[in-house]
Amino acid sequence: MGRARRLLQILKEIVWGLFFYDLYNENMKMRFRYNDAVNLLVFSEQLGIPLMNAYVSMRLLPYFVGDLEGWKRREMREREVLEEAPDLH
Repeated sequence: MGRARRLLQILKEIVWGLFFYDLYNENMKMRFRYNDAVNLLVFSEQLGIPLMNAYVSMRLLPYFVGDLEGWKRREMREREVLEEAPDLH
């Protein structure tokens, strides 16, 4: 009886782990999308898109310095259209 209960507990943990792993991945994708949108908003003046005042973007710049390398790497990565297909709504 104890062995069956342990097996049931293990299966329960596996199912919950799979659920939370997927939830974690989706939340991280959403976080990166929001960060990319904010970065675009802040650096739009340097890209030639007049969205925000240059004074405001210069005031926000120190908060984004640490994330710039990751953002640049994510944006410069070559993507396949089918890679983004499951996320299209």
